[in-house]
Amino acid sequence: MIKSETKKVFFKDVIKACAFKKVKDALLELYPDQKKSIKGYEYVFKTLELMRPRHSKEEMVIDIKRVGRGKNRHFSVSGVCTQKGIKQSYAIEYTPWSKWLAYEVDRKVIKKMPNEEIIAHCLWEMTFAGFTQDSIRREINMLKRRVKNLKEGKVKTIPYEEAMKNLGIK
Repeated sequence: MIKSETKKVFFKDVIKACAFKKVKDALLELYPDQKKSIKGYEYVFKTLELMRPRHSKEEMVIDIKRVGRGKNRHFSVSGVCTQKGIKQSYAIEYTPWSKWLAYEVDRKVIKKMPNEEIIAHCLWEMTFAGFTQDSIRREINMLKRRVKNLKEGKVKTIPYEEAMKNLGIK
């Protein structure tokens, strides 16, 4: 486990500190339904080991929190950015992997969680839209096309009230 009281720990540092076998064990414990996707996670992990971090101005920090209790319990992985003293949380699942590698991992997360679990949660989040950067890019382009079509009025939408009425919800 990487321990650091003062030095920043980046996601690339956490990746370098682990072997996939331990990450695989953590993945299967935390996300047992992902057994069929282990080869995809291994591919992403091996790709991250070889990839160089791409730093950006935003100074994003990876935060992992347990949300809910019992059967509803899950983990939330987000990027936190502090600007003008205000912390803002962002969804980062569509972020290029090279940027993930340059993100700092929150010190509280480093203290509470083994590296393998940090990686397991991040891999789960990173692969939300696919196990290759090309598949993620295709998903992003599809979402952009949908937004463009909405803005241009090419898609018929249903007002919220009508949708709720059709669902029988008051």
